[in-house]
Amino acid sequence: MSSNNLIIPNIRLFIFGTLREGSRLDYYMQGSSPHGIYYTRGQLMESAKGSAYIDNSVKETATIGELHHINYYFLRRIHHLENASGEFPKSYEITLVPVWNYPEDGKFTFSKDTQSYAFCYKRKSDTKVMSGDWIKKKVVLDEIERLLKTENSKTLYHNDIINHILEYLKGTDHLKL
Repeated sequence: MSSNNLIIPNIRLFIFGTLREGSRLDYYMQGSSPHGIYYTRGQLMESAKGSAYIDNSVKETATIGELHHINYYFLRRIHHLENASGEFPKSYEITLVPVWNYPEDGKFTFSKDTQSYAFCYKRKSDTKVMSGDWIKKKVVLDEIERLLKTENSKTLYHNDIINHILEYLKGTDHLKL
């Protein structure tokens, strides 16, 4: 039996800026499956152009956002917004970030025991191409697409995709959080 992993909402996406409910571009998230308020490590910042980003060098501060489950085509729409629409500077890339459920008491902990991972668009920085070969550089969106298109003997769920990308990114600067 064949599975179309491109249309299943099997991608966890953490959003923290203008895509959040009540923000000016929240309509882009219509059709997603929201899973509540979460947070990640880093200081929420606003650029001079008004776009949001997370300063990951600040380790003991939390940025609050929403976690959504989306499908691959939904991810491509968000990717277009973040990279090609002119709405934002073309300086965002998709990567994995640790996320935690928002605490009832408002106290943020960054415990590895309670963290999970989600995809998130972060501000691009200089990234080492560890192979030394531009053709072999790690491109997360391309790898997600390759996995979803080729793995059709079973249904992939969000943790399957996240675990695959964690393995794919091992040894790169992408996971320095």
